[in-house]
Amino acid sequence: MHISSEEAEQALKQVEASRRAMRAAIRSNSGHLHLWMWGLIWILMAAVYQARGKAGVPIVNWLCGGGVIASVVIGMRQGRRVRSPIDKRFIGAVVTLLLFSYIVWPSLLGVPDDLKVLLAYSAIIFMQIYILGGLWFDNCLLWTGILITVFLLASLWLFHPLFYILFAIFGGGTLIATGFYMRFLWR
Repeated sequence: MHISSEEAEQALKQVEASRRAMRAAIRSNSGHLHLWMWGLIWILMAAVYQARGKAGVPIVNWLCGGGVIASVVIGMRQGRRVRSPIDKRFIGAVVTLLLFSYIVWPSLLGVPDDLKVLLAYSAIIFMQIYILGGLWFDNCLLWTGILITVFLLASLWLFHPLFYILFAIFGGGTLIATGFYMRFLWR
């Protein structure tokens, strides 16, 4: 099958129109709230671990559990206004990534003793989900995942004593900034 340059140009225009419509729907239906909320949770996690060390694990677990519940509520609210089918292949890829990351790899490699390494590992798993979402849906998530991963690794390897502060700034701050970008500048 051979398509003409006009047909290719028309197809690209349709893809761009679809992308703009998807972004407008997410922007107007609270898609940014996930990023703001998780950015704030990341900042709180860093503060808890900085202040309490390993004793802060139960508090962080409660923060993350509350974040998951809030994410479900936001998602259900969005689902009532944005009618699009759930991509089961994407959900399957995310579930597979989480199962490998939290069951298979720790079973083979062990769980790190250093709380900073464990926090970075957990955060990078979720940045892989952002990268996957970016590859699947929109480049904004791709670049957010890549940037935060680079910031986390640099913070962990180059500035280990300042890790929690940098985790809050570059991890939580980047999520919050991306939420503002999506809400007010995304076109």
